[in-house]
Amino acid sequence: METENELHPIFKHDPEEWMQFVYKKISIITNDGKEHEGWVYTVDPVSQTFVLAQFSDDATQLFILMSDAISKTTILADSNPSIKEKLDAMFRPEMEQKFSEEELKARKQKLKMWLEKNRLPVQLTGSQEEVFTISDALTIQPPYGVNNCHSTNEIILGRIQGLIKNMPDDQDQW
Repeated sequence: METENELHPIFKHDPEEWMQFVYKKISIITNDGKEHEGWVYTVDPVSQTFVLAQFSDDATQLFILMSDAISKTTILADSNPSIKEKLDAMFRPEMEQKFSEEELKARKQKLKMWLEKNRLPVQLTGSQEEVFTISDALTIQPPYGVNNCHSTNEIILGRIQGLIKNMPDDQDQW
């Protein structure tokens, strides 16, 4: 049991000390002698655990290094706006891409044909007939993707989303 003079490790470092590492490129040497280099996504001040991200052209790797395994930490480079943006966007859903009016019209027509081919009662609703309604149980809003389906019935929602995911790109394959 701790004596009154011994402080828990969380009280030995100010959270601001840990924040100095966020968004910076650091090198961490672990007790087994391995060096881990990467950009700091976050640091947990309680467990003193670092989350490092390494970016390459085709993938991003994350490393979680616990304080017990760390023997030395060195800052290699300060943050820059592009790295900060990459780190902040890692766990956020991608924004819907913007479609031209013609592309939106083509997506709408293709989805309508696909839903009708699968014998679903599709109705166009909304002020400009831009929203699909299926049996008053589900709506699909522009740009007519999987994430644009809305329903309170999770079973129907899951089935329609699955149907949209499996829609072939080429209409000749239908």
